[in-house]
Amino acid sequence: MAKDLTIIIGGGLAGVTSFYELCARDKPCLLLDSESAVAQGTSFANGGGLHPSLPDPWNNPGIGRHLLASLFQRDAAMKLHFSQLPNLFGWGMSFIRNSRRGAYEAITRANFDLAEYSTRQTQALQQFLNLDYDAAAPGTLKLLRSAGERDEALRLADMLAEKGLAYEELDRAALLACEPSLRDAPDLIGALRFAGDGIGDARRFCEGLAAAAIERGGRMRLNTKVEHLLFENGKVCGVRFEGEEMRGTVVLAAGVAAAQLARPLGFNLPIRPAKGYSLTLDAAGQADCPKHLLVDPTPHIAITPLGSRLRILGMAEFSGFDRHIDPKRLLQLHRFFAGLLPDLADRLDWQKAEGWVGLRPMSADGRPFIGQSAIEGLWLNVGHGHLGWTKAVGSARILADAMTGREAEINAAPFSPNAGERRLR
Repeated sequence: MAKDLTIIIGGGLAGVTSFYELCARDKPCLLLDSESAVAQGTSFANGGGLHPSLPDPWNNPGIGRHLLASLFQRDAAMKLHFSQLPNLFGWGMSFIRNSRRGAYEAITRANFDLAEYSTRQTQALQQFLNLDYDAAAPGTLKLLRSAGERDEALRLADMLAEKGLAYEELDRAALLACEPSLRDAPDLIGALRFAGDGIGDARRFCEGLAAAAIERGGRMRLNTKVEHLLFENGKVCGVRFEGEEMRGTVVLAAGVAAAQLARPLGFNLPIRPAKGYSLTLDAAGQADCPKHLLVDPTPHIAITPLGSRLRILGMAEFSGFDRHIDPKRLLQLHRFFAGLLPDLADRLDWQKAEGWVGLRPMSADGRPFIGQSAIEGLWLNVGHGHLGWTKAVGSARILADAMTGREAEINAAPFSPNAGERRLR
């Protein structure tokens, strides 16, 4: 076994992109995942949007009162369950503290830098490797239903325009000229259009990228559950799984499972699962499908065209590690779609819609942890929340640059596990 082996835990977007980037730099790598194929967890049927235009964390100003109210609202877009209050207390205090306007805006700017960089690198990688994953760049329409929503959307867009975000404000007439499929949604007053955003199937991307990493010498062991990290003489030196030990540097890219693996080391990783839902429908032959990624910020629901399919996704439940699919949540997605695109909804076969849930790994401050941890031998690429697809390639580039002694192409300091109040241990 190579002495400088890097062991990557996690076969989702964070793990597979890290796997490829390190293999591309000629690092001997082994990827481990408990599933039978890559991208079987949160990366399996996520939203599909690559949208640097929407980098703001969910802990925006005022989120505290919305979460408290959600305790008594079964259908709240962001739902906090009573049973999770003990598990979320310390994490939640940090979540709320980082929702102050100043912190929120600083985190949003940092997220934009990473998301914009990552989206560009994803597109370049797709062209370089000729990956097939229903990639397209139709842009995003952020739908607006009131003057208040428009003002808040413009506040965010104007702030990010200073960093290079391009956007166009559309009134209702311009919106319908741009996206005629919305003609039967009478309460829309307009939208913001972000032409630079893309879409793609994250699962198929992971499959193609994992194959490319293997061609560069990487190895994978699937159906392999890591039991714990090996810790000797104050450093992480490998992993144990199924009675076997493997020695090497460890990259923890295991999504919501990362905190559980780090905890026995006395390492407090402030990441909690936020459950999201999606429905995927066959829309082959439907001429009036939306061409853009449609995002409605109030109910936290979006519609993504993926080749001949349409995916509806949204909501966030703090319900622990529960992966149960609540039919009432899927019905919310169905009703949202029917209210926005009624004619199309009548023509789709909802009996064959594929329902799914995923647990987004939400960090307490809305930023991922990328880089070397405070423990020697342990590196992190975790906590991307609802922007895992958008930030995946860029995050892996930052990680691989750090592990090979190169300078990152963007400012990576905001994502360091050892920066300021983010310092973990």
